[in-house]
Amino acid sequence: MRTQLLSQLITGGVAAAVAAAVIAVPNVFSKDTTQVAAPAAVCTYNWYLSNSRTSGTATIPAFAYGNTPMLPLAGNWDGVGGDTPGAYSPDDHKFFLTNNFNGGVGQVTIAFGNIGDRPIVGDWDGDGTDEVGTYTPSTGTFTKRAANGTTATVVYGGPYRMPLIGDWNGDGVDDVGVYRAADAAFDLKLADGSTRSFVYGDAYWKPLTGDWNGDGRDEPGLYNPANATFYFRMSGIDPTETTEKIRYGDTGDRPLVGDWDGNRTSSQGIIRS
Repeated sequence: MRTQLLSQLITGGVAAAVAAAVIAVPNVFSKDTTQVAAPAAVCTYNWYLSNSRTSGTATIPAFAYGNTPMLPLAGNWDGVGGDTPGAYSPDDHKFFLTNNFNGGVGQVTIAFGNIGDRPIVGDWDGDGTDEVGTYTPSTGTFTKRAANGTTATVVYGGPYRMPLIGDWNGDGVDDVGVYRAADAAFDLKLADGSTRSFVYGDAYWKPLTGDWNGDGRDEPGLYNPANATFYFRMSGIDPTETTEKIRYGDTGDRPLVGDWDGNRTSSQGIIRS
């Protein structure tokens, strides 16, 4: 089941960081914590993940993986257990994926994408394993890469939206969607070709998608960067809204969600640099 961080793509920098040494990081949230100074080309993204959607405390020992200008992401790369880290380098157009929470070296490297593309992650064929892909903002094109390297494209939502990936109907296959930040609107493309649109939260919050209640369907969510709060729309795409929330991490952190323990329910995490 796909999980994804949706934030502005940063350009510049190096791609060798994922294969470099790990910086030791404590399992706390205080920004005042002293950390080991980072030499050049080491992992500087510190990950704090929780298996509990209702807890403000990290439950997985903190680790370091990736650095600027990479974009952190997560997925179930081997089809076993839950979601694990990945990172995408916009410079090299490469995905660096790992099947554990040890940090440091990526186990799989996939070269894919073009200048300006944003990374996406999803289970495109329903086999229980996530694959990578890209979203091209200028054309609104989703390109899904299968495990054998073949691709399929979907154009949806108009140009320069924020891409969304999720299994909206519970059939095991992830579909596409977009978020219109200025309108705080989710536009989702369902498996049968129909669409579902609704306004949720406030403008320019960061959209998230995950299975918050373990029903096999992915639901929309949001992250308010002003107060570091995650919002989980438990009612999914149903008209009547039911939302739960949790404050997690600090302002300035990057939000990420995933099924970290393989229990088929998504929960929160943050990345700090």
